[in-house]
Amino acid sequence: MTVHIVSSIKINEADIPYEVISRKVKHPRLEFRNGYLRLVVPPGLKEHEKLLDKHRLWIYRRFVSHKQRLIFAEGIELCSTRTEVQLQEHVGSLIASIGTELGMFPKKVAFREMRTKWGSCSSKGNINLNTYLMYLPEKLVEYVVFHEMAHLIEMNHGPRFKEMVHKKFHEHKSLEKQLRGYWVAIMEKHSF
Repeated sequence: MTVHIVSSIKINEADIPYEVISRKVKHPRLEFRNGYLRLVVPPGLKEHEKLLDKHRLWIYRRFVSHKQRLIFAEGIELCSTRTEVQLQEHVGSLIASIGTELGMFPKKVAFREMRTKWGSCSSKGNINLNTYLMYLPEKLVEYVVFHEMAHLIEMNHGPRFKEMVHKKFHEHKSLEKQLRGYWVAIMEKHSF
């Protein structure tokens, strides 16, 4: 992987920094993560500006959305008293109670630092949880654990899954918004 160019693109009044990375890929792609735009291109692609120009609206929307999340994240105080061990113990008790409620338990639960999501559930019945959950209030930890355990019953986010989540958490839209705010606050703290 080689970084060719670090520059910025001006859209409306925003000056959006980006980097171009040459990598063995078939098709170029845009990524916008944690407030940073990255263009991944096949080796030899020289006219990356055309791709940026073609996707100006998408880039601008992601940029504005990130700025809004930063504003929302300003008022967020990360929970810093919980250790990773305490998080694992807390999640263990949540899995016991939620598993009883759903009639389904994961085969394995693992914790690791993830850069793009709070958790995942495999088709084998294994759940992975992000260690950054230790920075969240208990209600949000419970929500994430329930969300992943609901995937033991319904792997996708279809109507059945949504019904399970809504039944347990009527305020799920607010919780999702809070999770996005906490994500930004945590990423700012860890400066990826």
